Amino acid sequence: MILRRKYLSLLALAASLLVFTPQQAHAARHMELALQDDAVLLQKLYYNQDLALQQIRGLGVRHIRANLLWTRVLPSWETNRRFQPHTLHYDWSQYDQLIDAAGRYGMQVQLTIAGPAPAWATGNHLVGVYKPKSAKFGAFARAAAAHFRGRVHRYSIWNEPNYVGWLKPLRSGPKVYRGLMASGYRGIKSVDRGAQVLFGETVPYAIKGRATSPLWFLRGATCVNRHWHRGCRKGLRADGYAHHPYEFTHSPHYRYPGKNNVTIGTLGRLTKALNRLARNGALRTSRGHRLNVYLTEFGYFASGKRRISAHRRASYLRQAYRIARRNPRVKQMLQYLLVSPPKALGNFDTALLGRNGRLTSVYHAVRKAGH
Repeated sequence: MILRRKYLSLLALAASLLVFTPQQAHAARHMELALQDDAVLLQKLYYNQDLALQQIRGLGVRHIRANLLWTRVLPSWETNRRFQPHTLHYDWSQYDQLIDAAGRYGMQVQLTIAGPAPAWATGNHLVGVYKPKSAKFGAFARAAAAHFRGRVHRYSIWNEPNYVGWLKPLRSGPKVYRGLMASGYRGIKSVDRGAQVLFGETVPYAIKGRATSPLWFLRGATCVNRHWHRGCRKGLRADGYAHHPYEFTHSPHYRYPGKNNVTIGTLGRLTKALNRLARNGALRTSRGHRLNVYLTEFGYFASGKRRISAHRRASYLRQAYRIARRNPRVKQMLQYLLVSPPKALGNFDTALLGRNGRLTSVYHAVRKAGH
């Protein structure tokens, strides 16, 4: 009973503060505001989903991102087989529930279709991210788009493909990703021509042995050399470029070194590259246009060794949203995590709230910055 009263009081507090105004709607037309917190919104592990959606709506958010993991929607006995079963039994219910719940608050869900891949769809026949097979991935993307047709209007192909935790091996990642992108795009468009399909979800900079720089990866995936001259006969198609422009320890205005790295303060490197790729036909929309940019993860650490103070986080987030909003090519800015996860689930904590549910100064800073 005490816990129920606590939840109801938090819900009432959130409802009293989360008033949707015409100014918020006007802001969203220029640049979408988005949020992702799969543990809370999709898995419902340690926080009430309904309360979270109310608090997210109060930020002016209208788009929820979730990772659609290949092995998450298949039973384990089908994912561990060396050869693909004749019939696959996908369970989309977790995502269906999130889409329905978000819809009740006027929000849409966009999905990043990614691994780990089943054993029968990898290069080493183990469940994971080693050389996932493009044709089988395309079939999975097609199945997802067919199921969610009319309810999901935007997909991304893979998550952080220039990071070794999501795609292996690192050096051949661009070539592998090119196949995934082409096959995933065809698969989705074959059943839902109007859906958007985004390229990328790249991490912002190179980390020795763990990540390659996004522009090095982009050149490899689009088959152009260091002078941006096209080497492949056929170019790729996409409806936008998704990127994670994290800048964990500096102000958003900091110009991160390395011409192939792209953080929030160096977005011009990415848009310039996308302009070149559109001109030479290596990567452009189906109508021949250059790609716009979707910043699909961003945040500063609230805990851990890279933690910065709440005051500085609030200031940096306001600056980052101003940078994104002033760039006409940026169509979406996404806050990664609403609620701080327990330490047992990892140390990646860029959340706006603690698990007590109280609205913080950082939450209010993002709320104001988004407007």
